[in-house]
Amino acid sequence: MTDPDLPASPPRSGSRDPELGFPPPGEVLHRLRTRKGMSLRQVAAECGLSVSFLASLERGETDIALERLGRLAKVFDHDVGSFLGFSRGRATPSLFPRETQEVLQRAPGVVYRLLRSPELGYQVVTGDFEPRSSLTEDLQHEGSDLITITRGSLVARYNGVDHELRAGDSIQWSAGHPHSFRNDTDEPAQMIAVLFSSLY
Repeated sequence: MTDPDLPASPPRSGSRDPELGFPPPGEVLHRLRTRKGMSLRQVAAECGLSVSFLASLERGETDIALERLGRLAKVFDHDVGSFLGFSRGRATPSLFPRETQEVLQRAPGVVYRLLRSPELGYQVVTGDFEPRSSLTEDLQHEGSDLITITRGSLVARYNGVDHELRAGDSIQWSAGHPHSFRNDTDEPAQMIAVLFSSLY
């Protein structure tokens, strides 16, 4: 007998009915919990449904009532509509209070605050630079970056070339080339960077 707590096999492809206009909930469940590294037992504990029911749902052997589907979707920070792909996200906004954001001391006088948005596939970094502070090493990573200066001015060094940016200026680049930031002024500066890859 199969242990329902073990990762289940993906639902049978024959279980999909294209005329329904939405994916089988079991396929969505399997994809989302695999992405989060959750077992069926962990999902069951959070939504109050049985492990055997969820395993049967993943295998395409049973259906699910709307109220139960709502409880299941909530485990993955979705509502029923976004769980089934009818919208890009939840029907309620995602809040990221400042005090809950991860703080990274990137260099003396340089503090980053990190906001992760996994379902959208990018990260947002707020960088605060004290006067005369700078990153101590070049950065290189996958993807691309979009940086906007929100206070003061910063020098963005990209692939060996300096670009002086003031509040309101933006710059975008392929992040695979060496890049860094420094504050050459006697005033604090701040930037917001959108990283279209998972760096932190």
